Amino acid sequence: MSSLYELSNIEQYHDGKKVLNIENLSLNKNQIIGFFGPNGSGKSTLFSLLSFICKPNKGEIIFDGICNKKIDLETRQSVVIVPQNPYLLKRTVYENIAYGLELRNKVDNLKEDIEEALLLVGLDNSFAKRKWSQLSGGEAQRVAIAARLILKPKVLILDEPTAGVDTNSAQLIKEAILTAKQKYNTSILISSHDHNWLNNICDRRVALFQGNLVESGNVNLLFAPWEKDKDGNLVKVFTDGQRFTIENSESKKRDSVMMIDTQHIKICRKDCDEMRDDNTLVAVISSISQQHAQNELLVEFSIGGICFNSKITRQEMQIQTLLPGDKIFVNIDTSGICWI
Repeated sequence: MSSLYELSNIEQYHDGKKVLNIENLSLNKNQIIGFFGPNGSGKSTLFSLLSFICKPNKGEIIFDGICNKKIDLETRQSVVIVPQNPYLLKRTVYENIAYGLELRNKVDNLKEDIEEALLLVGLDNSFAKRKWSQLSGGEAQRVAIAARLILKPKVLILDEPTAGVDTNSAQLIKEAILTAKQKYNTSILISSHDHNWLNNICDRRVALFQGNLVESGNVNLLFAPWEKDKDGNLVKVFTDGQRFTIENSESKKRDSVMMIDTQHIKICRKDCDEMRDDNTLVAVISSISQQHAQNELLVEFSIGGICFNSKITRQEMQIQTLLPGDKIFVNIDTSGICWI
């Protein structure tokens, strides 16, 4: 698979403070890549670099084989971004969606292109006449995405596209993203706190924490607050009352963040007596999705409202007969934990 972005030795500062520090990151073409992490982890800063809104203070970005210092206007315009709170012009929906093509002087089939863009985000042509002020939050978000999709971009960057929108709009945004990837060969970068939504749409996930690249792929992060037990070990107390103790964590602070790879999490629905111990947790399956490896499935589950994921083989799936909504037992191998 060919590379779209190659980042090396990236450092970005704000008011003298380093807010982004990425030694190496490669992003491939024609993929949907999700970025996740807590607020302030550097996702929006990274997106401003990947969309060429800002230049890195240090380091280099290679985009489609071209160094960021040599990228021309046409190449820049092939990358579009929808910020977390997209701004719509105080005009009609039609004028908002047409704006980008008009700037590029590509108006030969403007009416047909606008109808197609509206359809992509689940809006019928009657919306074209609506004013910006007549749209709900979900409709405004979809219009903002339509205004970018009409450009048939090489890269579409979405910063929290489902934040504050209704369930129907979130589903329609997902469908529009999948269609853009298939129809236009658009590469799509998404940041979201909705891990379930990301799991269901992304080919790959990238985690950021305090400006650092934590891991590429499927990882689990467990954030503070932590309690301490009588031996000084960290204990996570979930909202449903369950407790998870991290052995040999006396030296860790209460604001530490735990990272654990999916391979260190084991799940079981039936015949689980042999695996259960005092640290076993009870969870509910949220979703099950196919991975790139044909024999591998990703199971996302929730413990006290916190999402985790684990990988299982199809054979394990058949033995355990897992379905969304099932209650399962979870063991986390604390020897595989990393602290960040």
